Amino acid sequence: LVVGTQRLSYAQLDARANQLAHHLRSQGVGPEVRVAVLMERNADLVTSLLAILKAGGTYVPLDPAYPRQRLDFTLADSGARFLLSHQSLLASLKLDTQGVETRCLDALPEGVSALPTSAPATSVSEESLAYVIYTSGSTGRPKGVAISHASATTFLDWALSTFSPAQLKGTLAATSVCFDLSIFELFAPLACGGAV
Repeated sequence: LVVGTQRLSYAQLDARANQLAHHLRSQGVGPEVRVAVLMERNADLVTSLLAILKAGGTYVPLDPAYPRQRLDFTLADSGARFLLSHQSLLASLKLDTQGVETRCLDALPEGVSALPTSAPATSVSEESLAYVIYTSGSTGRPKGVAISHASATTFLDWALSTFSPAQLKGTLAATSVCFDLSIFELFAPLACGGAV
């Protein structure tokens, strides 16, 4: 994972995601528990998405560039139990987080870095939800589209059979995390040894 001058190896990314996943599991994240993610495009964003999936949860991406009203709507409509973000971003956006447990990655308990770097045990099935992405909706009102692990895996299988590892060795993640194309940009390269 390459973000500006920051570089994370697969081992580093996996260890960080696993530690955060253990923390999320201890907080009650598991199958069908929705976790909203509101972050700038950085290493914490990818780490968080992986951690939620490893914990067995369902991620709900929020793009900080979207209007506040849309973010508030998505957060409330999605039924997210948790919101992962950063303190400065939450302070600047002033979202309505009523009923949502907020966890800021820059203010996690010190013990998180001492948690296991191995993946936690989960009981996720193919039918379990992997993520919920909000479309603009045909009526102009955003609509959540729930994607199962089976559907996400089918999409990634297609990507890996269509594009060679050489073609995916360095993929630019330029699409908003709120669009399905971000699944290809983030997870296809990581699934075949490429760099994001």
